[in-house]
Amino acid sequence: MDTTAALSLLAELRALSPDYIDFKGNFASVPIQRQAGILRTMGYDTEGEALQKAVRDLQFKTFQHGIPTTIVLRPNGFFGFHCRAALEAQGHSLDWTVTLEMGGQLNGSSVFGVPIALSTDKNQSDDSSQLAWADYQVPFTDAIPLGYHQLTVRWGDSVYEAALIQTPESGFIPDTLASDKRIWGPSIQLYTLRTARNWGMGDFSDLCSLIEQAASQGAGFIGLNPLHALYSISPEHASPYSPSNRSMLNVLYIDPEAVSEFRVSEACQSWFSSAAVCEALAAARDTKQVDYSAVHRLKWHAFDLMFDSFVNTHMALGTARSKKFLAFVEKGGEALQTHCLFEALLAHFHHLDADKWGWPQWASPYKDRQSDEVLAFESSQQDAIQKYQYLQFVAAEQLEAASLKTNAVGMALGLYRDLAVGADRGGSEVWQDPTAFCLEASIGAPPDALGPVGQNWGLPPLDPWHMTATHYQHFIQLIRSNMASCGALRIDHAMALARLWWCPPGQTAAEGCYVAYPLEDLLGILLLESQRQQCLVIAEDLGTVPDNVKAAFPRAGLFSNKVFYFEMDEMGCTLPSHYPNKALAIVANHDMPTLTAFWSGADLALRQSLGMFVDNSVYQLEQQRRQLAKHKVVTALKTSGFLSEAAWQAMGGDDALETSGMTLTLSAAIHQYLASTPTQLVAVQLEDMLLIESPVNVPGTSLEYANWRRKMTENIETLFSNSQSKQFCEGLNRTRLAE
Repeated sequence: MDTTAALSLLAELRALSPDYIDFKGNFASVPIQRQAGILRTMGYDTEGEALQKAVRDLQFKTFQHGIPTTIVLRPNGFFGFHCRAALEAQGHSLDWTVTLEMGGQLNGSSVFGVPIALSTDKNQSDDSSQLAWADYQVPFTDAIPLGYHQLTVRWGDSVYEAALIQTPESGFIPDTLASDKRIWGPSIQLYTLRTARNWGMGDFSDLCSLIEQAASQGAGFIGLNPLHALYSISPEHASPYSPSNRSMLNVLYIDPEAVSEFRVSEACQSWFSSAAVCEALAAARDTKQVDYSAVHRLKWHAFDLMFDSFVNTHMALGTARSKKFLAFVEKGGEALQTHCLFEALLAHFHHLDADKWGWPQWASPYKDRQSDEVLAFESSQQDAIQKYQYLQFVAAEQLEAASLKTNAVGMALGLYRDLAVGADRGGSEVWQDPTAFCLEASIGAPPDALGPVGQNWGLPPLDPWHMTATHYQHFIQLIRSNMASCGALRIDHAMALARLWWCPPGQTAAEGCYVAYPLEDLLGILLLESQRQQCLVIAEDLGTVPDNVKAAFPRAGLFSNKVFYFEMDEMGCTLPSHYPNKALAIVANHDMPTLTAFWSGADLALRQSLGMFVDNSVYQLEQQRRQLAKHKVVTALKTSGFLSEAAWQAMGGDDALETSGMTLTLSAAIHQYLASTPTQLVAVQLEDMLLIESPVNVPGTSLEYANWRRKMTENIETLFSNSQSKQFCEGLNRTRLAE
């Protein structure tokens, strides 16, 4: 087999796509040498005999006799399992046993029938011999209940085991949405909330306050940014989409004043009432952007005092609260223990060297969770580890309180949380099992109109083969933990269930390619957890959607994501009646300009100032396109009756497209247009009620722009109390309730 053929076969076995449809809808091919670059990130030698051996090994691993390590049963798929055995097995019998998750067993037997596929492969020990393998389908004769089970298969002297997961046809939909009710709610970046009492960034108590006020104006949900754990030693690493661990919570969202240990501790109260702390808190609240370092200093000092109070007041006395904490730790299991061990190690190494920001810079033995050195540290540092467990406990308590608040005020959906597409390579999620990730690669997006070299998000991809081999435990943990204390979970870049764009190291994202993931398996697990956690799933399906995803998501009952900015073509804005029913619609999200910036073109000017356009002609072209988009928006609003001609003329008419900025009247009209669609969920960014121009994030920037820091311009205590905001909300309620 020549090198090109071997590379092509290896790429096929590892599910690399040799082509794709680009953002223009055109066919794009991926040269074999680009695929080879991705194969190298997977650890393969792509030259000479090593390449040939890699192909043989992978073929043998794929076609050797036995059963898959993990079998996910989907209602629309084959109800049984595949066996790979020698061709001579045809006509022989095998027995199987399903050990059920909740106890009990199901037993059956079958005969190897006619193979559905044949393959020949060279034996590893004798390159000259040929083996014929057959792929058989073995149906189950009894219904398998939903859940996580164990399959044991026996034939002859051989015994094989696999994880068996029976999944539902669709996900959970609450009764209020099953009846086609249409609701709206604010979408927020929690840290941006400004209040008279917080410690310089929005927290869980602010969230409770927002819930009460938004519900009083008719809101049925609150949309949140990812709440994932960031780096406890690096407060300026602020992106919620580049977390340390997606299964844990960001403890900076804790409101210390709402914790009983803080309130009863003399040390806490003495420190908190000091003039220096009062001054520091006032300064942190007054900034236009979150000063994470200042917030971090204040809160972590409080956390240390709170934990001391907890140990002395509860753990030492074995109180009911200490038992609740211990139950939380037990339920969190190895995932919680490992994260908190990582946090303790992170603090330890950071104390020795402030530049050691993550585990890749630690001494080699500490890079391995199971090394003797790590286990010894774990044994000797139980108090430090327990402090981090305590903070996760408090954060989970406060998030749960916010979720319960949504029930108390009658919100139809409650909170919807957001699951980021990846984790930072230096954080605890990757450290707990680096082999689960391909650390040499990064995920991103292929080239598009505004990104001629594509996007590289800097996050390592999960290895799809490792996911299957480990029974999808990592994915299950992610979904289950992020469905806690909420009514819905938004999956950021949900196409990752089917494919991800992998970027090679040291090159632009344009040199990458798509790698396929087991869509039906991941989707089935997502739906199973959705039903078990009673949590709606919103799949962020923006961009180029492959055909298999277009078919799978609606069939599974997932809500899609529609963005008003993208609902335009050469004919104008998408008509309200053409919006889908099962979806979340929003004018813009965290990666897009606010309405005020969109209307003024400030986002384009910012990108130009940051050198993000290839040349000035591209900038001018984008300005022209923006003016055309604004014309389409005004036409749609006037045609649909949400913007009267008199109101438009009062704003300056068509001349205002060139000279006037966004107004609350125009913003309200755009949101009412969206609210008039049959789409059941309509989200409103609070920025667009406050007419904020500056973005919270500029994709493609790092140090060039202060991402993930900009606060709201008004306290939420007063946001919903003024007449204009009330009229804004009344318009949404009126439009949503209209038939």
